[in-house]
Amino acid sequence: MKKIMIFMLWLFIGMPVLAHAKEATLTDEYLNNVYSIHTLQDGTTEVYQEAIFRLDGKLAYCLNPSIQAKPGNYLVTEGLSGSYLSDEQKERVEAIGHYGYEYPGHQTTSFYLAAQELIWEYIYGSEVVWNLAPDGSEMEHDVEYEKSEILSLIEKSKQLPSFNQKTIIAYEGEKLFLKDENHAIDQFEILQDGIWIEDNTLMSERLIKDMKIKGKYKKYDNEVTLLYRQEGSQKLATLRLSKLPTFEVDINVIGNSLKIHKVGEVWNGIVNTGEWKNQNGVEFEVYAEEDIMGHFGQIIYQKGELIDKIVTKSGYATTKRLPDGKYKLVETKGKEGYSEIVPIVFEMNDESKKEIEIENYLCTGTLEVTKKAQDGTILPGVTFGLYNKSGKKLDERITDQNGKIVWILPPGEYQVKELKTLEGYVLDTTKKKVTVESGKTASIEQINVPMLPNTSSHKKNHWQFIIGIIGFLISKKLWFVV
Repeated sequence: MKKIMIFMLWLFIGMPVLAHAKEATLTDEYLNNVYSIHTLQDGTTEVYQEAIFRLDGKLAYCLNPSIQAKPGNYLVTEGLSGSYLSDEQKERVEAIGHYGYEYPGHQTTSFYLAAQELIWEYIYGSEVVWNLAPDGSEMEHDVEYEKSEILSLIEKSKQLPSFNQKTIIAYEGEKLFLKDENHAIDQFEILQDGIWIEDNTLMSERLIKDMKIKGKYKKYDNEVTLLYRQEGSQKLATLRLSKLPTFEVDINVIGNSLKIHKVGEVWNGIVNTGEWKNQNGVEFEVYAEEDIMGHFGQIIYQKGELIDKIVTKSGYATTKRLPDGKYKLVETKGKEGYSEIVPIVFEMNDESKKEIEIENYLCTGTLEVTKKAQDGTILPGVTFGLYNKSGKKLDERITDQNGKIVWILPPGEYQVKELKTLEGYVLDTTKKKVTVESGKTASIEQINVPMLPNTSSHKKNHWQFIIGIIGFLISKKLWFVV
């Protein structure tokens, strides 16, 4: 009992539910005065009036010439798995039908007959003659040209592009131009963006990374192989290529990148300490210094063409991979207060240096202070303080023997104040504002005023003299009186 239940369950699950199977209705169009005369391997002949078969409007070919096609409904399945043909036979029969009547430009009765004849000859090995009379007494309907055309297309479909399964070397930024020596590429289509086929050539936009390009044989419609079966009837089939020819080609994108290390001078206050600091946000552009040639006889970049834009991060920036050739690096946006670098010409190849360090020097101007007396006398030894625009003291210096102090400074706003003057001169504590510009000298001429004589000391001496005289006179008078 248990075995019976398992068997029934298998029937329920494993067998197809025919009530939901697809069906198609046969219509036939018998051709007037066209008969197929089959000479079988045993020497006997069979004669049938030829018809063009359609099932629900789809063209079909006969797979069993010795069995009549019955009218009515046929069970429809995709593929030829129910045809009892070997895999090799299925592939060949599909190819014959694919290039038969429905192939572009083949919409003639002769192409239908040619495809049908090739199918019968291939499956059964029988010879077929098309005649205008069932007894073969009339003129033959010759389809040799059409048969040859179908077979030629089948052989051509086996021909793959000459670069199939090859690795192609290309530069980053290069456009692909692969000519097909086998002249088969036009039968294929590419589904990848930026890749296309034109004039027997596989082409691309500028390459940026390794890739595998795949091509698939072009379909002329969206139909698939369908098998039609009915009890007691011959099998019929709508035939298309189930296994489309494909090709692959590997693209290996090469080139060398240039790594840039950008540093700038470090100033501690107003003193250059000899240190360098990584500079972020510095922008560069890379140009072709000469025509840059690729692997396919094409100019990748023309002389003067902009190739790349890069910006430093943590002091570093790296170009895209560059083909062999000569380039120019231009700094387009540097740090404020730093001098612009001269464009750098460099060469890229496998032996060239792949990293360069670029030093940016601070822009500087000169602040000159001159100290004089009112009569023009040079005053050395006077002390001045230098302050930034916020009033922070930066430096303190003393005028030299020429009465001068010279500061080399980054551009900006500064203040100068006299801190200590010479004896006998008035100290000027006023802060004088000055702007220092790159490559220019800002001058301050400070005039010192001499101090007046000390009047309090003169008055004291004067009264002492008067008091002395008065005392002397009084003493004389008193002596005279006495």
